[in-house]
Amino acid sequence: MPIYEYQCRACGHQFEQLILHNSTAECPACQGQDLERLISMFAVDSDTTRSAALKAGRQKSGQMTRERNDAEIAYHKKHDDH
Repeated sequence: MPIYEYQCRACGHQFEQLILHNSTAECPACQGQDLERLISMFAVDSDTTRSAALKAGRQKSGQMTRERNDAEIAYHKKHDDH
């Protein structure tokens, strides 16, 4: 039972999914099925793979922080005007 990495073409969300026999992958963010299967990194522990994984994690964390801040600003603008 392989685990594949995908990126949703509709919303851009990247995720991993375990694919069972005849199941079809679906984006957990938007339930879209227009997906691009990504090339997975091998499970090798080296300075290069470790730094690549850390960089990807920092980018995702930064993106989530920006989205959370934007949502908070939008919330305050909407509720402070009333």
